[in-house]
Amino acid sequence: MSSSLRRHWSKGLRSLWRFITTPSDLANSFEAMFALAGPTVEREFQRFAEHPVGQRLLAERPRRDLNALLTQHEALAAMPPDSFAAAYLAYLGGEDMGSAGYFLEAAHLEESAARFGWSDDHLWFVRRMANSHDLFHVVAGYDRDVTGEIGVIAFTAGQVPLLPLRLLLPYLLSLKPSEPIGWWRYVAGAYRHGREAPSLACVDYEAMLPKPLAEVRREIGIRPVAEALPAGAPAKGWLLERVERNVALV
Repeated sequence: MSSSLRRHWSKGLRSLWRFITTPSDLANSFEAMFALAGPTVEREFQRFAEHPVGQRLLAERPRRDLNALLTQHEALAAMPPDSFAAAYLAYLGGEDMGSAGYFLEAAHLEESAARFGWSDDHLWFVRRMANSHDLFHVVAGYDRDVTGEIGVIAFTAGQVPLLPLRLLLPYLLSLKPSEPIGWWRYVAGAYRHGREAPSLACVDYEAMLPKPLAEVRREIGIRPVAEALPAGAPAKGWLLERVERNVALV
């Protein structure tokens, strides 16, 4: 299937380089992602639109706002203590940092939609995916420290063939800890973890949040990282700790 969405190479590669050299500026990461995504946005949207969950969500009026639900912490806290929602709140640690709203603010989605030619359907879908970043962490089992963040980026690159994420993989492999035993195995394993898992874009998160996290994983058909990568994540070491400070993940 041909796509009307194209890649904006010069803008995307410049933004990707700026993100690598200044990782604390998340706006550059989103600019690189969206500028280089082009046909991938179209393909992933079509895959979502052909999935039963996607068909149902696209047909709803008004359409759901996943971010609105994820910011209702009192409602999420009222869900069972073993629920996906409880695990999500524990992942956030009661902080705004790393929340869906934090990512959406950096993404400037409406501006990107206007510049890159997305339809209203594309915009809604990309917004939902941006909202899902932390949910990927929780359902796949990656921590919120720098090794977990790198793991979930590699996992997402396996899930979605986004060119910027795949271009980042060699850079991620270069960020060896001071004791880099298993580092390449970890990054490659996280990528493989994402490839083997069903599409997390096609998950009804609103229906899943009240359910026990273990049940959610069974329904989706995803193994947590502890099972997919039994060796675990290597110790951070000084280089990753420096990256972590720059990105201010914790």
